[in-house]
Amino acid sequence: MASRSWRDKRIDDLLEAVSELGMTMSRTAAGEVLDERVTYVAEQMRVTEPTARRYLTDEALAGLARTIVFGFVDETPGADLMGAPRTAAVPVRFAGTVFAGLGEVIRILLVERDDLTHTRDRVAQVAHAQSCFGLLIHDQVATTGSYDEPSVQMPPALLLRVARILETAADLVEGGLIGYQVDPAESAGLPGAFRRDVQLMRTMAGQEPST
Repeated sequence: MASRSWRDKRIDDLLEAVSELGMTMSRTAAGEVLDERVTYVAEQMRVTEPTARRYLTDEALAGLARTIVFGFVDETPGADLMGAPRTAAVPVRFAGTVFAGLGEVIRILLVERDDLTHTRDRVAQVAHAQSCFGLLIHDQVATTGSYDEPSVQMPPALLLRVARILETAADLVEGGLIGYQVDPAESAGLPGAFRRDVQLMRTMAGQEPST
């Protein structure tokens, strides 16, 4: 059995470091990030790429993982969302729509074939977010203090995380991906519905929508 390359081993290390911080990324994406970092170091230090690899130590790789993950810092990667402050009011009817939307995201991810390990990780991540969402709804008695209809309180970090999940799913559908056992005619309306939900969730979380 041939020994694995430096690149393959370092991709594994980067994926593990990102996973430990509560997020996932595909092997392809991790490889691209690694290659870009090696090229950058080589150019900055005026050395060859093989030499630049020596500078990508375990500590440097951990820092790279933090840079990747904390680009989503508002989502508080790795945090216990069930115990996070629940300061964002969400109408119960809309919460039901979001819960259903996460189910559709799982159906979309189930047809991805390029990286099955990553697909399993992503499905698990979406299912966990959906589980947290459902448990938080169950854990409360809805009130009408924030809206003219019953609402529950959610951690803003969870809303932002779910918004990113739905936004990514909208991109996948617009790119031609049709969910598992989904009617193509119904799939056509998903991106618009997802993006409306994304904007509402970011507003509820206190994040201004991008223009």
